Parts: sequence; C-alpha cells; structure tokens
Amino acid sequence: MKKSLLLLCALSWAAFASAQVCVRDSSLLNDTIFISPRPYTLANPVYGLAIACINQPYAQSVTIKVPPTFTFQGIPIVITNANLATTGAVTGLPTGISYVCDPPNCIFNANTLGCILLTGTPTTASQAPDTVDLKIKANIVGTVFGTTQTIPVDFPGPIAPGNYYLVLQTAAGCTSGTNDLGSQFMAIKNNPNPFGAQTVISVASLVSGRFNFEVFNTFGQRVYAEPINLIEGANQFTFEANDLPNGAYFYSISNAQGKVTRRMAIAK
Repeated sequence: MKKSLLLLCALSWAAFASAQVCVRDSSLLNDTIFISPRPYTLANPVYGLAIACINQPYAQSVTIKVPPTFTFQGIPIVITNANLATTGAVTGLPTGISYVCDPPNCIFNANTLGCILLTGTPTTASQAPDTVDLKIKANIVGTVFGTTQTIPVDFPGPIAPGNYYLVLQTAAGCTSGTNDLGSQFMAIKNNPNPFGAQTVISVASLVSGRFNFEVFNTFGQRVYAEPINLIEGANQFTFEANDLPNGAYFYSISNAQGKVTRRMAIAK
C-alpha cells in the first residue's frame, strides 16, 4: 500500500511538473527582438499570447532574451543579469492566473534566455469576454562606466515597444485554432473611410458565432470594444466615432481562434 501511495504521489507530481514547463523560444538567439511572443504593434498586429478561457487551465510561456551588453538611452551597459520579483511583477493578469519563472528565482543571467510561465485557471466569468493589457516590470543589473547599477525596465516598453494583449474568453466561446481568422471571412471593410461621425462595417462571414470588435489607436491603446454576433453571409454594424480625435485607427474582429485587423481613419 505504501509503495502504491508513493507511486501515485510520484505520478501526480510528474503530471503537475509537466503542466508547469516553461518553453523557451530559441529563435530569439538570432533575432533583435528581446521578448517572445512579440508585443502587439502596428507592424505586428497579432495577439501573440494564447487565449485564456474561463474555468479552463491556462499556460503561456514568455521568453526574455538577456544579451551580454546593451545600449540603453545612449548609455552602454555590460549586463550581469535581468531579474524580476517572484510575485507582482506581471501586472494586468486576470483573476486566477499567476506566473512562475525558470529559473525559479526569476534571475536571468546575461547571454541566456529566461522564461516566464503564465499559468492558472481564470474563474471569474464576469471578466469575460475582454482583452487585458499585460506589463512585465523587470530590472537590469549591469556595469555602467565601471559602476554596478540596477536599471528598471518595462516589457513592453522602450526596449520592446507595443502592447501585450491577453484575450479572456468565456468557456462557451473557446475553441482551439490558429491566430488567423482569414479563412472565416470573405471580406471585411468599412464605408465611408475616412469618416466623420460614423462608419458602417461590413463583414462577409463564412461562419456564425460571437466575436469581439475592438478599436485601437496608433499607440496600440484600445479605445473601444464590444461583443458582436455574426451570421453566415452578409453582416453590417455601425461604429460611432463619438469623441475620438481625428487620426488613423485599427479595428479588429476576433474570437477564440484568432483575429483579423483592418485600418480606418477619422476625419471630422
């Protein structure tokens, strides 16, 4: 009986450990990017983080590349390590999701790939559907002009600009899939474009279902969001500019399988 109990405990721990594995993106070794998945930017309008589903286990690895040297705001730095607090350094996480590091002390030495695992089970259904904006607060320890200094940095931020969006979805709206919804739509456009008070968004959809409609400014900040229902075939809905200032914007239509993004402009 004791042997069986020990074996059961060992198997349970192995299953837990395997679920907690933080996977590094080794492609960063040959890239100028310092974080993977990449932040959402105008040049890379993609939600790189996996969708979090209410009452379903979640796991997303984030890789941090720590180079041996770096120039920050014109100042050369010989890096010793990059580090973050083991709790509270990743802000904006939905209720039920936390993070762990590999190595566990969250100290990533120079010339290595550090890994942060976002993990847990979101349970607060009232939070979904929504898109949350995550931040990672870290420190770079290094030598600056012969003196050891600690420099606070944010990801995304000046080193890795953009936004880290995590889509939180209800369990009913969650399905597995890719980050590309292009195969679900025949055409998406808004008319007029540019527009003043309002524009009509037309979607020729190949599927029916619930989607998220979101609008972002050129800084990557979400300025509008609402859930929409699309049917197979032709769909139209109106977007009101309200008090949004003139300028270029991006709008996206997304579900648990991914999203598509289009451009529009406001000229009142």
